Amino acid sequence: MENVVSGISEISAGGKQGRSLPRAIFGLAALAAVLVLPGCATYSAGFVNVENATANRDLDGAVKSLDDLKLTGPDETLHHLNKGVLLRLQGKYADSNKHFDAAKSLMEKLSAISITEQAASVTVNDTMKAYEGLPSEQLMVYSFEALNYLQMGDVDDAAVEARQFDVKQGLIVEKNKNAKYLSGAFVRYLNGMVYEAVGERDSARIEMKKALDGYKVQNSGFPIPQGLKDDLRRLEAGKTASSEVVFILHNGLGASVDENNIRVANPMPGANGPVMFSLAVPKFVKRSLPVARVVLSAGSSSATSEVVEDVNGIAEKSFNDRLPTIIARGVARMVVKNVASQKAKEQAGGNPLFNLGADILTNASERADTRSWSLLPGNIQMARLALPAGKYDLTATYYSAHGNILATREFKDVEVKAGRKAFVSDYFLNPPAAAKAAN
Repeated sequence: MENVVSGISEISAGGKQGRSLPRAIFGLAALAAVLVLPGCATYSAGFVNVENATANRDLDGAVKSLDDLKLTGPDETLHHLNKGVLLRLQGKYADSNKHFDAAKSLMEKLSAISITEQAASVTVNDTMKAYEGLPSEQLMVYSFEALNYLQMGDVDDAAVEARQFDVKQGLIVEKNKNAKYLSGAFVRYLNGMVYEAVGERDSARIEMKKALDGYKVQNSGFPIPQGLKDDLRRLEAGKTASSEVVFILHNGLGASVDENNIRVANPMPGANGPVMFSLAVPKFVKRSLPVARVVLSAGSSSATSEVVEDVNGIAEKSFNDRLPTIIARGVARMVVKNVASQKAKEQAGGNPLFNLGADILTNASERADTRSWSLLPGNIQMARLALPAGKYDLTATYYSAHGNILATREFKDVEVKAGRKAFVSDYFLNPPAAAKAAN
C-alpha cells in the first residue's frame, strides 16, 4: 500500500485534478482508518506448526510454537484455551487449569460486552475483534477443567466446576433458545461422576438424568453411552459405585476454519458502486478422526470405548447458527466501505491511480475470521474398566474404522482405590498435515 500512496504523491499537482488530490489523499487516509486492515495470514494457516508438533507428540515443541505465535490482544483467549489443552496433555493439570481459568474470565467479560461491541463495530473486520468462542467451546472448557481436577484427585474442586457449569450452561441456553445441541450432555455425564465422588448421590442422579435427556435432544449421531445408562439405573436403585478406571481419549483434531469467498448483492450500489460484492466468509472444514475405538485392558479384563462427545458435530451446528449473522455483518461492512471508497474517489476527481489504490485498499481489508479453538479434539471417547482396588499396568489399543491396530500404549502403576474412579487420559492425532498457504 505504501507504493500506491507514494505513486499518488508523485503525480503533477497541475490542473483541477491535481488541486483535488491533497484532499483526496486525506480521503484515502480516512478510508484506511475506516477499513482497519487485518493481518494477511489466516489464523488456521499460522497454527499448523502447533498442530504438527502435537501430532508428533512433541508437546514441548507445540508449546513453543504456540508461544511464538504471540496470541495477544483480540487473540488472548485463544492462547489460553490452546495452552490449557497442551499443558493438560503434558499432565501439567494445575498449570492447565490456570490457563482455562484465564480463558473463562476473558470469555465472561466478552460475553457481557458483545452486544454493544457488535453494534459499534460494523466497519471492523471480524478478525480484529476479541475472540469470544463459540457457545460449544465455552461449555467444553468446563469439562477439561473438571477432568484436570479429577486426574489430580481433587474431587472437591471438580465439584465446584460442575456447579459453575450448571450456571453457565443455563445462560448459554437462554441466549440460544433453539440450540438443543448445547445441552452439555457429556459435561453433565462427567459431572454426575463428580457429584457421586463427593457423596452427593442425589445430585449425581439428577445430573445423570439431565445428561441422558441431553443426549436424546441434541441428536448426537451416536448411541447414548451405555455407561451413563448403567450409572443412572444403579443410582436410582440406591446401589454404590464399584472401583474402576475411566479412560478419556482426545480423538483427532476439531475442524479447521478456512476462508471462502462468496458473491453477494450490494443492497446500496449507488451511482458508481458495484452491483455485487465479493465477501470473505469463514468455512467449517471437518478433519478425519483416526480412532474408531479403544480397547483398555488390565490382565484378562478389558473394556471398549464409547463416543461421549461429538465435538466436531456440535461445533459445526454452533458455527452454522452464527454464519447468517457473520454474512449480514460482512455485507453491512462492505456497504460502509463502498460508500467511503466512492466518496474518496469523488474527491480525487476521477484520478485513475487513486481509484486503483482505493479499490486495492477496500479489497485488502476484507478477510474471513478463521479463528477457532484449534486443539479441541474431533470427538471424545470414554472406556470404563471395572477393577478391584490395587495398582495396575494398563494397555490401550487403538483401532481404525477398518479394524487395523493404529498403536498400543501402556500406562504404568495406575492406582485404583476401593469404590473410587481413577481417571487416565490420552490423545491420538492423524499424522501431520501439509502446511496451508498463508494467503
